[in-house]
Amino acid sequence: MTDSIQPFYRVSPARGRRGRWVVRLARAHFALVGVVLFGAALALLAYLFTLELKRVQLSWPLRIERAGDIYQASVQWKMAAAVGLALGSVLYFRAASALERRDRQAVRWTRLAATLLLISLPTGLVLWWRADQAGNLGATAQLLQDVQTVARATALLLMAQGILALSYWVLSTRSLAEDADADRQRAHARGWARLTRAIGVAWLIVLLALGIVLGVLTDWLYELPVARPEPGELLYATTFDDFNDEWDVYAGRDAVQVQAVPDEGGQPNPALIVEYGSGAPDEVVWSVLDRKFSDFDLRVTARLLEGPVDQNQFGVVFRYRDESNFYIFRISADGYYSLGRVRNGVQEKISDWGVSELIRQGNAPNEIRVIGYGDEFRFFINGQPAPLCLKGENETSMWANWEGPGICYTSEPAAVFRDEAFAQGRIGLAAGTIDGSDVAVAFDDVIVTGPDPAIWGEE
Repeated sequence: MTDSIQPFYRVSPARGRRGRWVVRLARAHFALVGVVLFGAALALLAYLFTLELKRVQLSWPLRIERAGDIYQASVQWKMAAAVGLALGSVLYFRAASALERRDRQAVRWTRLAATLLLISLPTGLVLWWRADQAGNLGATAQLLQDVQTVARATALLLMAQGILALSYWVLSTRSLAEDADADRQRAHARGWARLTRAIGVAWLIVLLALGIVLGVLTDWLYELPVARPEPGELLYATTFDDFNDEWDVYAGRDAVQVQAVPDEGGQPNPALIVEYGSGAPDEVVWSVLDRKFSDFDLRVTARLLEGPVDQNQFGVVFRYRDESNFYIFRISADGYYSLGRVRNGVQEKISDWGVSELIRQGNAPNEIRVIGYGDEFRFFINGQPAPLCLKGENETSMWANWEGPGICYTSEPAAVFRDEAFAQGRIGLAAGTIDGSDVAVAFDDVIVTGPDPAIWGEE
């Protein structure tokens, strides 16, 4: 008789009821957090694609219209935050489904999810303490009281969430460990597990695919190469009469707008006006075209509209990757020109400001021409070559302007600049100041063609 008796263990009623109650609460809590995180990720992505980006154009090669926005560090961080929120939602959905099955994996997922929620406790304490600092805002008494009330209510919710997370750690994991074997036998739980697992895998695949596409579109993961054009092939041309949404335009003290301005004959003519008004010295702002070029032959006509003749700078940005990586060739209305490079946000003078008789001074128009062929670049002003003063073995470039035009103090004047930093990129039109004065420059007649390699044989 005794041989047929099988041992049987029962969880104490008090502990079992308490554990099951905590498990149900944790499951609902994790599901709610997953929904909130998923909604926040979708809202952030919707904000980015409706406000930060003008539109996405799916063509080959893949490119983003008005891509200058997506290259900004702030936008990149927002995209990374959206991906992080989406991954967090996957984690909490997975934890909720594991609690539904109540198998041994539920212990691991519950502890991971609860550990992340424990961050709410110190966050709530800090927010409660910071609520008392709202008086530094200089707001009215009623507004101050409203801010403090909202902050303290949010702090209480966060602290309550942290305390709940701690209880999930202690009670729910103990209950799950005691009855995992019995709960694992429920057939419907296994079906739900397969469904949620498939959804989780599909969601991770979608996130991975979106991450790869984003990495390609932003050149972070892989930069799609731009084909080399044929010599003389027309790549782009505009007189700013139409299709101006291809350029970045914006309003403010620093502004870029397409406006009709009088030409030399007094007739109104549309042009891209770049205005600098921030007041900081030795700065420029620019407008970037929404397409890339590898080799190029760029011509543009630029004319100073407003600002002191001796305190301005304007020209072209080329091989532009983002706001921290590009080349810039500039002239000034008092007869100087220079070449610079910005790499990883660090500015470098390739050829310092040198005086030139090629530049028409004052408010007269000047044609700027830049040719890029592989890692070699040549520069022209009003149809004539503009030699460069490279640094040679010195730390920086230096023209001997006190001796007259065309005399380089640090090396022999060079017709070609060679550099492999940026193999392809966008072009832009830039204007700025030397001393902080307000400056406005009109750009017109932009033409980009494929360069003729024979030009290098003219050296």
